[in-house]
Amino acid sequence: MFNKLNKINKIKNCFNNKSIYEINYTTKPIFKEGITNVKLNRDDKDGTSDYIKLHDKVIMNTYGRVSDIVFTHGKDSWLYDMKGDKYLDFGAGIAVNALGHSNDGWSEVIAKQSKKLTHLSNLYYNQPAIELAQSLIASTPIFDKVFFANSGTEANEAALKFAKKIGIAKGGVEKHEIIAFSHGFSGRSMGSLSCTHKSKYREIYGPLVPGVHFAEYNDIESVKKLMSKSKTCAVIIEPVQGEGGLEAATVEFMQQLYKLCQENDCLLIVDEVQCGIGRTGQLWAHSRFDTEKCKPDIMTLAKPLAGGLPIGAVLVSDKVASEIKPGDHGTTFGGGPLVCEVGKYVFDRISQPSFLKEVQEKGKYLTDALKKLKDQFPNSILEIRTVGGLFVGIQLDHNVSDLVSFAKSQKILIINAGDDVIRFCPPLTITTKEIDQLLLVLKNYLIKINNNSNKK
Repeated sequence: MFNKLNKINKIKNCFNNKSIYEINYTTKPIFKEGITNVKLNRDDKDGTSDYIKLHDKVIMNTYGRVSDIVFTHGKDSWLYDMKGDKYLDFGAGIAVNALGHSNDGWSEVIAKQSKKLTHLSNLYYNQPAIELAQSLIASTPIFDKVFFANSGTEANEAALKFAKKIGIAKGGVEKHEIIAFSHGFSGRSMGSLSCTHKSKYREIYGPLVPGVHFAEYNDIESVKKLMSKSKTCAVIIEPVQGEGGLEAATVEFMQQLYKLCQENDCLLIVDEVQCGIGRTGQLWAHSRFDTEKCKPDIMTLAKPLAGGLPIGAVLVSDKVASEIKPGDHGTTFGGGPLVCEVGKYVFDRISQPSFLKEVQEKGKYLTDALKKLKDQFPNSILEIRTVGGLFVGIQLDHNVSDLVSFAKSQKILIINAGDDVIRFCPPLTITTKEIDQLLLVLKNYLIKINNNSNKK
């Protein structure tokens, strides 16, 4: 008993004669000048600069954001800022908001599911994930299983891991190499980044994943020079390059590429993160290659799948799925019940033939009008790029930054795809009346720059 009391007294002395139960562990509040004491008001129409100043203090500078707009809400094809201005959105969160902003049905699904179940670990089954997988797999004759992730780069990362595992199992550690393509963009995580062509994204991070080689897009001979049956485990390609200026793979090239992959026992991965799920007017962008003559082994999806919530998906053939075992790959959030319930709603709507037909018709409406503008301004518009649907690029004879700024001044948001290409990827629910608003702004811009050129 004496020894116990002696130990307690020693402990009390250590804490200034207070027992461990008497100590107040409350820490002093942290105060940071210019952060803690900044008062923000979401309803203040003059508060844009307050939010942007605080953003610059507390959020990392990894994006070149538009400098004078803070958006508060959106509806359908429109976004609204703190000042009360509204903007027609022809970027759709970079091809994400396929059903527009705050779609009524989409919002109802979120509200309903959020009251039931939002997250489970992948230790357990959940209904929405299984039902979304059913919808995806039932819509394609090629793929048999799906793995859910949280983004496009994660989907591509998983696809590359699956391909490497299978390649190494077949041919040993040498069969781990990947062929990607010029101007391709696969993502920003280390594996996906290694397959992204633009050097400014890659070089600052030093050595990346080894064994990645870049062939020329649409040049089968350049692929043949890099292909090795003993070393190449996969080829990854975008059927339409989003960041790469909306260049599209030709049918002939893709059929030759598939044949080459078959001959060299390597997997063909189609990256449809941006160009898939109705964006081209077909449910799958690779469908135009004739799935009897070009059967990808893996397809990656993401951006529009949940209409604005983060999700990624990897669709694979049974040949691939049978080689992947529990523990080979995993994710905490992928396949969660909330995002999958929303994904099912979005996918089931887009995959309706009547919906896709409307996307085709609106895409043709936009493209036909752009062709007329090209005829009027042949020196300004060099090329119109599209394989159909609402995924259209126009190449100009100059840097497109001035057009982006001009459109913004007219309350229309457009985005580039390289220095000289504008990428139109609006919500798939855009109306022809809204397309006309874009066309008018584009025409006024072309008149303006041509008048300025004539004055010079």
